[in-house]
Amino acid sequence: MHFVRRSPAVVEIPPNILSELRAGILICTSPRSGSNHLAGLMASAGLGHPLEWFGGRRLLELPGYPRDPRAQLLRALTDGRSSTGVYAIKLFASQFTQLAKTVKLPASLPNLSYVRLTRDDLLGQAISWARARQTREFRSTEISDVSPRYNGQAIAKSLEKLLMENVAWDGWFAKNGLSFLSLTYEQLQRDPAGSLAKLAQLVDVELNWDTKLQSGLEVQRDAINEEWRKRFLSEYADPSSFRNRTIK
Repeated sequence: MHFVRRSPAVVEIPPNILSELRAGILICTSPRSGSNHLAGLMASAGLGHPLEWFGGRRLLELPGYPRDPRAQLLRALTDGRSSTGVYAIKLFASQFTQLAKTVKLPASLPNLSYVRLTRDDLLGQAISWARARQTREFRSTEISDVSPRYNGQAIAKSLEKLLMENVAWDGWFAKNGLSFLSLTYEQLQRDPAGSLAKLAQLVDVELNWDTKLQSGLEVQRDAINEEWRKRFLSEYADPSSFRNRTIK
């Protein structure tokens, strides 16, 4: 028996869904970049609901959530849409790699704009990711009874994976000549209103400044993160070597 692998295809959007869409925003990012905070702010401003519509969390959190990426895309265009007609999607490079096997994503998303969300403090991002994967506290609203324990190798692996995510996105944008709005976690923290104004301009939406902009999340970083940073640097830092330390 021979199995035929289907080529990735453009998803046809039903007219009743298409008519409700004004513009779309694809948040191209990596884990622990502040994307959950950005998602909450965008939702409060009427700029869509950029969740991981193609990630495993939806399967865990939403009963009956479809496993077919094409059906997931349609959910992103409906559940990910604000009353303004703007829909939004958050996507990691690793998720895009899998999705691209079945769906031609950009070609399937109408009137799409790109946002590249990164974090200047890559080591801080890696520490945050290693800690979240250990405790399962990916949002400040998630409470775990698992106490965080330092693991230098987990931080090193997280850093390596984040670097790979960033290289993948940078290469994809470069080879396709795509323009994008660049935002950083640090910019978002310093000036959330200004960051949202840039997003609104991107999709030609007038923000309602009477609305209180909030994400509903708190910063999870604390003294433990700083302690882990100091310990990691004492174990792994070696400025005399330009090669990455081997991770076994």
